[in-house]
Amino acid sequence: MEHREGIENWEAMKKASLLILFCSLLGEFAFSQKAKHVVLISIDGLRPEMYLDSIWPAPNLRALKKSGTYAEHMLSVFPSFTYPAHTAMLTGALPARSGIYFNQPKNGHGEWNWFMKDVRVPTLWQVLNAHMLTTAAIEWPVSVGAGITWNIPEIWSDKYPDRITESRKYATPGLIDEIEKNTTGRLDSNNMNEDRFSMDANSARMAAYIFKTYHPALLTVHFAEVDGAQHEFGRDADSVRLAVAAVDRAVGDILETVRHSPSKDSTAVIIVGDHGFSTIHTVFRPNILISDVPAGFTAAGGSAFLYRKLDAGTRQNAAIVRSVTEALNKLPPDRRRLFRIIDRSELDRMGADSAALLALAANPGIVFSGSVSPSKMTGQGPGTTIQNNPLEGVFFSYHGGHHGYDPNTLEMYTGFIASGAGIVKKGHIKELRVTDIAPLVAALLGVEFRTPDGRLVPGILQE
Repeated sequence: MEHREGIENWEAMKKASLLILFCSLLGEFAFSQKAKHVVLISIDGLRPEMYLDSIWPAPNLRALKKSGTYAEHMLSVFPSFTYPAHTAMLTGALPARSGIYFNQPKNGHGEWNWFMKDVRVPTLWQVLNAHMLTTAAIEWPVSVGAGITWNIPEIWSDKYPDRITESRKYATPGLIDEIEKNTTGRLDSNNMNEDRFSMDANSARMAAYIFKTYHPALLTVHFAEVDGAQHEFGRDADSVRLAVAAVDRAVGDILETVRHSPSKDSTAVIIVGDHGFSTIHTVFRPNILISDVPAGFTAAGGSAFLYRKLDAGTRQNAAIVRSVTEALNKLPPDRRRLFRIIDRSELDRMGADSAALLALAANPGIVFSGSVSPSKMTGQGPGTTIQNNPLEGVFFSYHGGHHGYDPNTLEMYTGFIASGAGIVKKGHIKELRVTDIAPLVAALLGVEFRTPDGRLVPGILQE
């Protein structure tokens, strides 16, 4: 094949990753293997009703639901954002342990958390490599440089906001050229653009080709269009239904490849979401209220996290928290009821960033902005326009959709379906968390993975 360099790199990775076997976070004994292959498909912004309610155009998702095991809902992380949630799926670690707190680095300049080197705990990819199992990833968040056997990572730039131009620099050498030659045709800024359904369709074609050609033990693929439609139109617009229909078709393309593969009876397919969505109507800019305090809020959609400023001097954290709390409590009652204050002890229980002094959690429909004055928008990607909106005022009207809320908020519930090898047939569970995905995948493949926050949820795996 044209990307022999990628295979050679994998051989080198295998040798290096043997050391990980003796890491304290890895088990020394394997479980009984229930599947030889796992296909993990993430639908960004997937909500449970999209497969529970027949009003949504998702026949492939409902077919998987009937044949395997589904959850009434899955809980995200706090904030319920794409990058920390996807990192939790591959590490079993909440943001406090993984080090991926938001989509973008704190104090960043428009870049996102694209690079796996910033993850502070072992990933499922590393664990499987250490056990001599191959891996593949298509457009998966936080996967650049992740030591994946066949990798086309999600990354973009201000100059090239599409999902393929920048990715070529970091993909497994020769892999994109091979895929273009054999299945997709030329991939460019038009057909790998988040504004077009063709992006998910091409991601599915790439994933199907890799599964058919190389049979990785773990294939992860991320679909982004449902998230994009909800950001623009809110939860229930016709455009969101079109996006669901398109991504269901993309899922179907992968399922068809699995069904016609010699590995069909030894493959498990898992569908996951990363967060739900709220239709928004109001933006709140809390930093305007605390301009005299040496701290500031970092906005994350339906949440905001308070951090000390570098020049805070000798002022104690307790005094800062008290000043901020007093300023917020002076708001008129109808405004104060729009959010709640989360103290440090509760943030610890939620596994949120340990550097935050406190956080705000909004009611559905309300989102935060960290800005205090008109500013030039920087960066690309969903949610950027809200976090850097140039409109004035402490509160102002807005439209569209967002996430980032407390994951226990009903509208933030996301989805889970599993079917195939090793999965209980016609099963049903009430709840699991995104951190529970890594232990599940590892157990299916016969590998123990001791994660910081994940657990094997009963009722999914066959005995």
